[in-house]
Amino acid sequence: MKVLYLTNNPNLGSTARILQSWIRWGREAGIEPVVVGQKQGDFTEWLREQEVPHLVDPMPWPDKRRPIPSLWHALRVARWAGRRGVQIIHCNEHDVYPFATFLRRMLPRPLVCHVRFAIARDFTKWAMGAARRCPDALLWTSHQQRQDCREAVEGVVPEQRQHVVRLGIDLDTFGGMSDQRQELRRKWNIADDAIVVGTAGALRPRKRIEDFIEIVEPLAKSNPQVAGLIAGDAMPGDEAYRDELNRAIEATGLGHRLQCVGHLEPVEPFYHACDIFVSTSEYETFGNSVCEAMACGLPVVAYSGGSVAEVVGDSGIVVPTKDTPGLQQALASLVQDPERRAELGRQSRRRVETCFNPAASFAQLLEIYQTLLPDTPLTQQTAHVLSGN
Repeated sequence: MKVLYLTNNPNLGSTARILQSWIRWGREAGIEPVVVGQKQGDFTEWLREQEVPHLVDPMPWPDKRRPIPSLWHALRVARWAGRRGVQIIHCNEHDVYPFATFLRRMLPRPLVCHVRFAIARDFTKWAMGAARRCPDALLWTSHQQRQDCREAVEGVVPEQRQHVVRLGIDLDTFGGMSDQRQELRRKWNIADDAIVVGTAGALRPRKRIEDFIEIVEPLAKSNPQVAGLIAGDAMPGDEAYRDELNRAIEATGLGHRLQCVGHLEPVEPFYHACDIFVSTSEYETFGNSVCEAMACGLPVVAYSGGSVAEVVGDSGIVVPTKDTPGLQQALASLVQDPERRAELGRQSRRRVETCFNPAASFAQLLEIYQTLLPDTPLTQQTAHVLSGN
């Protein structure tokens, strides 16, 4: 079975994290992956190292006023993928789905779309509303996301075509890079015995990083052992928000005990440099950074934030979104209780292992592929995965 994955993520991590795992598991199961990425980056470099056939193409959305660019690029990708015998088109993010519908006109194949964020009904009606544009399988990252987007797809995508395929972290390749903990702390002028509270992600308003600053500042001022670290940078268009955060950080007067360390790749060593992870995001359809922190054995304190509560479960402390006093109280309780921090950290990692295992989600994905290609004979490796052995 040959699957074409379309992605707009040029970086390792975020939406590419699970795709890396599915590519690895797919090869073991007899799947031949090929990938089209929107930009060059660390992810395309990884594909090159893994000898995965790949192409870089901007994948522009169809535009009735300027149809030529999308038509030309769809034809280019269709020829490239067709020569490689692609049997299924899988959009790793729904942002590339409009291009994929155009591509399918030239490369008639079953079309899978993974919805990564909350979607609006206007988008689904435009991108998926006609029979020829409707996906053969629509994948949600969590049950909460599916519930929140129910109205957006109602009457557009049939229920039987919708599936919850949770994301996750492969603990065989992620969670063990703890050897840089002291080195990074010293680089950031953080004491070895400090209690580091961290958060990570794109610096954008819905992440509510100002709430992180608000809850860490009084704790750090009352307890000289507490330090706060923010990993991430602004997305294009959010530079003003980043600058506002930097001013707020400087105004605390905490110096190196509250700082933004910028975008980090790989980000895993950052988690190991922390002792507690905080999520102040007001909405996530999954919460990759939360799951990554849990995979590194960190206790999590978080707003419920859409699907974050579903990811954390009982392995951390979750309060209602925007309940800043409640979040601060929860964080303070963990700062004062190292034994509870350690226990919640162990629970976090176990939860990732049991609930967010890419091997399990890939087996589910493989079943979906097989229903879309019922006449494709199973290889021995594929049958092995589907049987759960």
